[in-house]
This record gives sequence, C-alpha cells and structure tokens, in this order.
Amino acid sequence: MRSLSREAARRCALAASGFSAPRPPRPDRRHLRRVFDTLGLVQIDSVARVARSHYLPFYSRLGPYRTADLDSLLHAPDPMGVEYWMHEAAYAPPSTVALAAGRRADWYRRDYGQRDPVTGSAFRALLLDLEAALAHGPGTARELAGRVSHDIPERERDHWGWNPSRVKSGLEALLRAGRVSVAARSRSFERIYALPGDVHPDLPVPELRFGPPADPTLGLRPDAGRLPRGIGGERDDAVALVRIAAAARGIGTPACLADHFRQPVAEVRAAAAELVAAGELVEVDVEGVRALRWHAARVPRRIEARALLAPFDPLVFTRERLRWLFDFDYRIEIYTPAHARVHGYYVMPFLLGDRLVGRVDLAADRKADALIAHRVHWEDAQHPEALVAELEDMRRWLGLGTLVVR
Repeated sequence: MRSLSREAARRCALAASGFSAPRPPRPDRRHLRRVFDTLGLVQIDSVARVARSHYLPFYSRLGPYRTADLDSLLHAPDPMGVEYWMHEAAYAPPSTVALAAGRRADWYRRDYGQRDPVTGSAFRALLLDLEAALAHGPGTARELAGRVSHDIPERERDHWGWNPSRVKSGLEALLRAGRVSVAARSRSFERIYALPGDVHPDLPVPELRFGPPADPTLGLRPDAGRLPRGIGGERDDAVALVRIAAAARGIGTPACLADHFRQPVAEVRAAAAELVAAGELVEVDVEGVRALRWHAARVPRRIEARALLAPFDPLVFTRERLRWLFDFDYRIEIYTPAHARVHGYYVMPFLLGDRLVGRVDLAADRKADALIAHRVHWEDAQHPEALVAELEDMRRWLGLGTLVVR
C-alpha cells in the first residue's frame, strides 16, 4: 500500500475539487460546465444569506461570473443538471440521476399519505390527478392546487413549523418516485414541477409502485411500520456513483465517498472493492488512515487558491473529512439558536493556499447595499489583506456598494 502525507492528500482533494487552476479572467459557460462536471453535483438550499447556495461553489472556483449563464445551463431545454435528492436536494447530471433507481423505488418509505387508513385512497387518486394536470404544463404547488381538487384534510404543522399542503406532499412523493421532475425555481424559490420528459429526454420515468414486486401493497398498509432502505426492490448503481464521487473527491475514506451521494457505507465498501480490483481506486495510507485515491487524481506541488466556501460546498460536505485533512472543525449553525452559536449564522470557511485559515459570518444586506462580515475568526495566523481582497471581489460580483468588516 502506498503512503501519502496528509499535506499531499489535502492538495489531492483540493485539485480534484477544482482549486488547482487559477481563476479565468472572464468565466463563461464552458467554465461553468467544467466546474459542474468536476463536482458531480451542487447542493440546493433555500437560505440566501449571501446568494442562493448553488451559485456559490461556481464563484469559489471561477470568481465573478454571470449568474444568468448558470441559470441558462440549468434551465435550458436540455439542462446540464436536474434537481433530485442526490445528496440533499441537488442539481446533478440527468445521467447521474438515472443511476438512482433505488431511491425512486423507495419513495414510499417516507409515508407521504398513501398509508393513511382514512385518506390513503384519496391521496393515491390525488397523485394521478397531479400527473394529469402536469400533462398540461409545469406549475408550482400553489398553481397546481388550482388545477386539481381533493377533500383530504391538511396535516398539522411539523417540528419545523411548516404546514405543507396535500398537493405539495403529493408532488414531493411523485418527485422522489421519479414520476415528476423540477423544471426550474420561481422567484420565491418554489419548485416548478413538470413531467420528466418536459425537463430532460434522458430522465427515466419508472412505474409508480407502492411496494416491491413481491409485495406490491406493502407501502399501502398502515401497519407496515418503518420500512428499511432498499425495500422497493431496486438498487442504486453503487459502482457508478462511487466512481463519480471518487473522481470528485480525489481521495477519501469509504465514509467520505458515501457522503457525496448519501449512499450506505456498506454498499460503498463493496463497490470500492470492485474499483480497487479494476485499478480505478488505489488504496493509500495517509499517516495511519486507510484511504482510497482515484487513479487519475493529481497531487500538485502547490495549491494557490483563495476562496470563501459556502456551507453547502462539496468540499465541506463531510465534516469528518475536514477535520482529517484540514484540521478544521466546522458545523453549520443556521439552525442553532442565536445565543448558542459559536461563529455565527452563515459562516463561510476561508481557503488560502491549501489551508482553511479562517471563517467569516457573512451577509449580503441589499437594503444597506453592503456585504457585511459580521464576525471573522482566524484559525492560526491572520491574513486580513487576502480576506479583504476576496470579500471585495465577492462584493462586486453581488453588485453591492460597500464592504463592512466588523
């Protein structure tokens, strides 16, 4: 087994994530496609403290680019990425989404309403009505609520305080099942649902099933209990997904690779063994940690990056990996009560060279026309000039007038 220092493994990870090349002077659609291909997916999140989260990984690697170019690539008639639950909600290539047959077949594990002994049959009828409504064109949940009728009582608020409508629940069930897709997001960031064929011709349209082939009514029975993963009788293509994750990560443990597409670690270990035998993954020892390195992953002598990373950037997906390679302990504190936050609400790690040297609680205040760094925390040595330069570039990209560092 080959040995690799932690510093070399860190440079390998950064290069695989797109941080070994300098930012282009004028990023265009080709550069955006290249970053998307490199990362394998970008996570979607509704929090827009600085910008919508899927815009930020492209900025971190390319610098100021036209967000309209990215919008056009994601919402064109033949989009480079479509929305599905591949990490959390994420944009991924249609070919990657097609590999997730197990997730589509398992949709009823979440019990959207088809198991309710009183309203289950009405909910199943609603699913069919929603598909029929979408045949007449895409729409948000609110718009589709005006196209279908049902008399199913709405649910109580959940622990987040949300009160999703039955129409929204039905659409989310159909999305997980692969019977509908997402054509775009509205100005208020609502999903605009559409039939898969209206989003991308390569999206699969599986049969809507409520159980595995051997027990087709399993997902309808109120006494079925908590259903395990894989109950739908289909499996994700674990080998193909690990191949994509390994190329995007460069190096990692099986748990690191599993987190990229939220795969079970046991499936990833089995898939990785196949890829090791085929020579596509190489086992390495990183100062006592057994890891897997993608066969084509480079280890540059130097990394000269300078970037602020979104909390949902693929480089920071896996917190254990950050501690292992970067000695950086990071958590998202968006959902932490204000009095209990350590570093702030929307904290972006600051990458300089091949180290995460600090973190910034950042906000784009449109009313004040300012990019505001509420709090800056340095891990070791301080690099204020580099941070201010990066913040100024981001301010200009966001179209804000002033930078405030508190």
